[in-house]
Amino acid sequence: MLNENAKEKADMYDLNYDEAREPSLDWSNDGGSGNWVQEINNQKALLNCFFEHLQEETSLIFFYAKQVPFVEESGRVLAGVGKIKKIIPSEAYEGSNSRFGAAYWEHMVLHSVRPNGKEGFLLPYHEAIKYQVENPDFDIAELAVIVPNDKRFEFSYGTEHVSNDSAIRVLLECIKSLEKAEALGIGNNHQQHIQWIHNEIAQLEKLRGVYPGMGSALCAFGVEKGYFVAAEIINQLKDENENPWNLFEKALEDPKGILSDKVNSLIPSNTKKLYQRLNGKLDKTRINLLYLLSRFDLSIEQAKALYIEEEREKLGISRTDKAYLENPYLIFEDLRFTLMPVALSTIDLGLYIKNAPNNLLPDRLVFDDPFDIHRIRALTIQQLEWAAQTGHTLFPRKEIIKQIRNLSIRPACPINSDYYELADECFEGSISLVEMNNEEAAYQLSRLATAREIIKQKITDRVNGNRLELSADWHLLLDNAFTKGTPDEQEQKAREEKATSLKEIAESRFSVLIGPAGTGKTTLLTILARQKEVENNGVLFLAPTGKARVRMEEVAKNIQVTAKTLAQFLSAYGRYNGEIQQYVFSNRYCEEKYDTVILDEASMLTEEMLATTLECIKGVKRFILVGDHRQLPPIGAGRPFVDIIQHLKPDGIETSFPRVGKGYAELTIKRRQGGSKREDLQLAEWFSGESLEPGADSIINQILTQPNSKYLRVEHWQTETDFDTLFPKVLVDELDLGSIENVQAFNQSLGSKDGRFFNFKEAVNSAESWQILSPIREKVFGVRAINRKIHKLFREDKVRYARDRYGKIPFPIGLEEIVYGDKIINLYNARRTDVWPGDNALNYIANGELGMVIGQFKTPKMTFKGKPKNTEIEFTSQKGYKYTFKSGEFAEEANNPLELAYALTVHKSQGSEFGKVFFVVPNPCFLLSREMLYTALTRQKEKVIILFQGNTFDIKELASPLKSDTLRRITNLFAKPELVEVDGHYLEKNLIHQASDGKMLRSKSELLIYQRLIDKKLNPIYEKKLVIKEVEKLPDFTIENEDSGEVYYWEHCGMLFDSEYKQRWEEKYQWYVDNNILPSEQGGGKNGTLIITEDKAFKVEDGSIRGAISVKEIDEIIRKIFNI
Repeated sequence: MLNENAKEKADMYDLNYDEAREPSLDWSNDGGSGNWVQEINNQKALLNCFFEHLQEETSLIFFYAKQVPFVEESGRVLAGVGKIKKIIPSEAYEGSNSRFGAAYWEHMVLHSVRPNGKEGFLLPYHEAIKYQVENPDFDIAELAVIVPNDKRFEFSYGTEHVSNDSAIRVLLECIKSLEKAEALGIGNNHQQHIQWIHNEIAQLEKLRGVYPGMGSALCAFGVEKGYFVAAEIINQLKDENENPWNLFEKALEDPKGILSDKVNSLIPSNTKKLYQRLNGKLDKTRINLLYLLSRFDLSIEQAKALYIEEEREKLGISRTDKAYLENPYLIFEDLRFTLMPVALSTIDLGLYIKNAPNNLLPDRLVFDDPFDIHRIRALTIQQLEWAAQTGHTLFPRKEIIKQIRNLSIRPACPINSDYYELADECFEGSISLVEMNNEEAAYQLSRLATAREIIKQKITDRVNGNRLELSADWHLLLDNAFTKGTPDEQEQKAREEKATSLKEIAESRFSVLIGPAGTGKTTLLTILARQKEVENNGVLFLAPTGKARVRMEEVAKNIQVTAKTLAQFLSAYGRYNGEIQQYVFSNRYCEEKYDTVILDEASMLTEEMLATTLECIKGVKRFILVGDHRQLPPIGAGRPFVDIIQHLKPDGIETSFPRVGKGYAELTIKRRQGGSKREDLQLAEWFSGESLEPGADSIINQILTQPNSKYLRVEHWQTETDFDTLFPKVLVDELDLGSIENVQAFNQSLGSKDGRFFNFKEAVNSAESWQILSPIREKVFGVRAINRKIHKLFREDKVRYARDRYGKIPFPIGLEEIVYGDKIINLYNARRTDVWPGDNALNYIANGELGMVIGQFKTPKMTFKGKPKNTEIEFTSQKGYKYTFKSGEFAEEANNPLELAYALTVHKSQGSEFGKVFFVVPNPCFLLSREMLYTALTRQKEKVIILFQGNTFDIKELASPLKSDTLRRITNLFAKPELVEVDGHYLEKNLIHQASDGKMLRSKSELLIYQRLIDKKLNPIYEKKLVIKEVEKLPDFTIENEDSGEVYYWEHCGMLFDSEYKQRWEEKYQWYVDNNILPSEQGGGKNGTLIITEDKAFKVEDGSIRGAISVKEIDEIIRKIFNI
């Protein structure tokens, strides 16, 4: 145990621990005793304090893992439960004597878990892994028992005490897991295990008693070590019906025979008087609250936060004592947004007591109705919070009912919709009743309802408000910005859409500027911000990530722009709680003059983030949301950027040029090196959710026949062993390392000029030259394992050197052993003042910022004794500044601020750009979504290398709307949600194109053609693979006449007025002709008949080009060709 922790425990539990007994160690830099307790008597005092509370043959033992390959979320995963059979105390090390002795830091604990399952069990994870091989759609995580977050501490530090309440809660989850496994035929002896669990829960319910939180309650009342007092009181109880509070009251009058002198001395005399006075009052509200808290398994901090009014106020809780007594579930509601949440099941266990004694305190506070309306309210809030975490801003009542009925809670709550007739009465202030499009009832957390109203009102008023006036020749400004040579046709079109877009975002009070990477969004914003009328009246640039902020600062170097991360900006107005990483509402506002506010990477915004930002900033004339809505939706509730775009997008905009409307500007022409012809960007378009050009299927064929080109490389693997072999080879090849042993070349790829030293202001410039991405953290192809592999391959010597007490670099930090030269990522938004140089330093690091460890490296000029102690990091977003991190920030169970970043999850990469990207794609992968693929395939500037598991052609299946995270979210920002069920998935109808037979298509034009074909009973097949001479194509529709053998291929062209689009269609058309599939006008060909339709282009009043398809024309073609 660490010395600092030992001192704390010794004081808390009054242990025989003496710091003076600790030895002075020569190898300690300061000549002290080092970090760890060394002396045997001190060790024994601490170990015995822990183990003397355990009983052989009776106490339960819970086995858990911090990381397992089938659970992505961070948490403790239970492996099994048994009983302690025997405890073998630790022994002294050989060589210990009377002068000094030391013991092993462990006791041997023998357990009862055996294959026969009579006294414990292991959850059937291994059997589930085998089951998944035969059933790939099965997610093993469904069987995982995750330790509740509020009890995570009890499953930490190797060994910890587990409270009776925590044990009950975990065992109830085990029953649920075993029942699922039994239903699927996974594992065996399920009923035997379940019966054993029920027996243990019955014993635990007796052991917990009625007042498990008495010690914490006494601490909150003012007894510093109230847990000692509670323990002695409870040990004096003669039977389970005796009330410990009554005995405590007697002890205050006369402690003899109840409390020892030492424990009695812990109770201050005025605390005794206060208790007696409160207990003697007619109004027993305060004392009853104390009794109430004692019925729950609370920590001391939780009890203090609830009982002490001043502590409640610090947390922003204005609840009265009486309110908690009337509805104890408010404890769960009020603390759920703090660092000390209390689970709803903790409240359940304290209220629903079997065979409750007659003298239960507080008086008459007995719950026996599982359908109590306050409980239903709390359960509904709990499920809505879960829904919000998974992206929904509201949830249908019928789905909430299903979830509640399936919860592992005691007592069960088999609710139905009728009970909500009663419970709705107490929902005010926390839950809003809303509707689905079909008028079915749904519920929404009140704070999300508030967010919705703010966003909807602000945008509606601004878009419909008076237009702004800004006189500027946007065409001329663009010509001046791009002066290289004579623009070709595509460049002229790019400038045309930019000029039209600039005019719209300049004149609209609210607008969206959307487009994929490389279309020039940042350039456009720079031109706007450079206009004196805009610049002189204040420009505020906000972004969710530090990298996006820096990108704007780099582009707008000579413009007066205030650039901040969203969290950094909102913190100043009480609208971002850094402790719990949450965006909140506040009555504080920004009244600095910012006429123009630009919010970048808007696809990452939750509704709460956007709403509190819109509300915060006063006096804004022009608000612009910028981003690519095809990327990953936000981590949290909603998809506001997508919903706003859907609301503002003009009808028929997909076949228009330029794509500009009221408050809406979309850039489509990519001018990054290579343009839209780049193979990597063509592949990304498959996962954009947009309609595809006719030649889009050529990229699928290319990755099969030419898997390695200038911008795109695709490698495939089957097993984990394959991946383990393939990955190093590809890395060596793409980074030009020559061999896997070439550590020097690897270091140079990360900014080390000589392959040895990582210099300040130099190495950081190459930190983003390449990046590995994976959708998952676990398994051999996940982020953790890849980072470990990189470390083992290229950092082993450096780690060994860092461990050496004479090494010139700090000891490795954290479980990942981060050392000098490592690439890292910051994990939390945080203020940090230990930065050099201090002048003009930001003193803040945002979550997701990448950096390089560039120090400390001890040079001859450094005169301090021993090794360097601090780790110095230069971040790519703050070049020229180095932040200091200390080893104490990387305790085993702490939330470490840094991680290795050679490999990142795709989520962490959002907002960043890299030179080369290595993208690992496991298949199947339950976390992989269409948006994740699109995001990963648009992070690179130079090239993306895809390592795909399985048949490469299968990658296109991931483009299905069924793989979309965005479409699965239930929101009501501008319209009531209308859900349609497709293959067991619920999708938002307004965001998909679905025919009457359920088939989903990419565009409105395709939907129209398909619908007319099925109406005529022609049975078209959408995007059926066509293979001729080993070349694969995907016609829009294939129509086969089984009787005659005739085959028709129908292709629809949407934007033939675009020259690049037209060129790719002509290439595909020529392929058809070359393979004897000829147009219907020519009578068809030997291999089929080609039917071609197109959107007819026409100019509208504003000069833009629109395309439209005629139903009449479609019907005429069907009649003419098929005689229908």
